[in-house]
Amino acid sequence: MFNLDAIENHQLLNKINENILIANEEYNIVFINDSAKKLLAQIGPYVGINNPGKFIGRNLGEVYGSRQQKILSGGKFPYFASITLFNKFLAEIMVDRLTNNEGIESGFILTWKDVTEFEETLQENRKQLQILDMPVIPLSVDTAVLVPVMGKLTEDRLELLEEKILSHSAQQGNQYVIFDFTGVSDELDAPIAFRLQQVINALKLMGVQSIYVGIRPEMAKSIVLNGLLVDVPTFNTFVHGIRYVWKETGFELVKIGE
Repeated sequence: MFNLDAIENHQLLNKINENILIANEEYNIVFINDSAKKLLAQIGPYVGINNPGKFIGRNLGEVYGSRQQKILSGGKFPYFASITLFNKFLAEIMVDRLTNNEGIESGFILTWKDVTEFEETLQENRKQLQILDMPVIPLSVDTAVLVPVMGKLTEDRLELLEEKILSHSAQQGNQYVIFDFTGVSDELDAPIAFRLQQVINALKLMGVQSIYVGIRPEMAKSIVLNGLLVDVPTFNTFVHGIRYVWKETGFELVKIGE
């Protein structure tokens, strides 16, 4: 018959694929399971410990920070937190009280979920999305490009837009940039309008004329109510905007005879 009581606790903890540390009442580490040893082997060199086994006897504060330890002293358990160590390791931790068979508090158990790789993947995905955000699209007039602006305008997105469009204009010799706001229905507040105007001014210094098309009613009303300056040609639709570019550059649309 299977006898669970005959199996030592540390064997069970070592079989769990979770980083587990146990500390006494003074927050000094008394047990580390095999999974946690692998994690501490990476973290150890940052605190001068090359052998993860030497964390035994060390204070938990050396592992997850003194700030969290001060919070724990308030006695709120279980305690959950997301922490960053040495500006490199990201983790989600849980600390809870341990009691003995008589119900007397005898220490703490800490579980550590390493999310460093997950967060790095998310960050890389965010960068890739930023690259795809606000594309610069060449038009039939090779000195003009279209920039569709969609979603909520933020200073971060406008900073990215400025970097992309200035670089593209310098490399390709753009003379016209059509900003299409059809996909923006939010109001335009003063700080965002000012940041957008900075983008336009930078393009102007490079000899590039900006054109606004597709401004929605909500955006138009906020521009008027806030007394914001729109010092560029504006058109209702992209079609009207590209016709303006054709006229300025001496092009026209001609139907080919059948």
